Amino acid sequence: MKRHALAGTVTAAVMVAAVAVPALPAQAAGAIPVVDIAVSGNQATISQTTMRPGVVEFHVGDTFPIPEQFGGGTDTISIVRTDALDQVMAALPGAFGEDPAAAAQAMRTAHALSTWYGGGHKGDVWQVYLPPGNYYALGVQSTVMQMAQPVAFTVAGQPRSANVHAVQAAIWATGPVGQNQFRYAQLGRQPVMWFAFRNNAHEIHFLDLTPVKPGTTTAQVKKSFMSDSQGPPSWVAGEPFTFDVVSPGVRVAIKHSLAPGKYLADCFIPSETDGMPHALMGMYKLVIIK
Repeated sequence: MKRHALAGTVTAAVMVAAVAVPALPAQAAGAIPVVDIAVSGNQATISQTTMRPGVVEFHVGDTFPIPEQFGGGTDTISIVRTDALDQVMAALPGAFGEDPAAAAQAMRTAHALSTWYGGGHKGDVWQVYLPPGNYYALGVQSTVMQMAQPVAFTVAGQPRSANVHAVQAAIWATGPVGQNQFRYAQLGRQPVMWFAFRNNAHEIHFLDLTPVKPGTTTAQVKKSFMSDSQGPPSWVAGEPFTFDVVSPGVRVAIKHSLAPGKYLADCFIPSETDGMPHALMGMYKLVIIK
């Protein structure tokens, strides 16, 4: 549900907690199913259409190329649990438009009728606990634009282990509706190969992690966010890593190496209160990976 790129265009959410996630015992680790998700042509695909409740590891293959007239780039592919997909998809175009009231209503509808368990681009890997229910793998933008179709899958039966992979860092969202903030903790001094992202807040969020230059300040970030400039800010030092939408109460473990340095964490999902992007309401944080 991406609605933003630091290259200047506001284009969409998720979070995580600063809690150490225990490693799975060796004998249990093999019990975690690895599920491949992708978009082939105009159809989302998944390697398993039924699975038991528990931790699942998702691997993202090809995703949908967004036409240039709609911003270009590639869509993410996300996991959502809902019994009302048609209603959610009918509401979400408002989140991508220019009307703040429509954006706020779109997010309230998505929050009420669905639970999101993360999403990524080609090559991304994450683990998340899935409770029983009816699910879909889909590209949010491509589905909203009716350019690609979602694929359904079901989670039912005897639960499996609930532990996700051990992590070396954690990023999480916190705060009441309209007052969202990011928090960060590095758990020890090991290189960050897996990190947790948890939504402890009360709205849907995504996570952008953008490498920035060492001397970057929050004042510079705020000034850039409030400007009308369409180019990348001078303090950006690389391409962002984006992890797509996560609902309140959901925690994921993301397999992604974070090189030591300074990063900006932000979320541009529209607020449920007034439709303003969360980052413009102060939901951004400079973090240092050691």
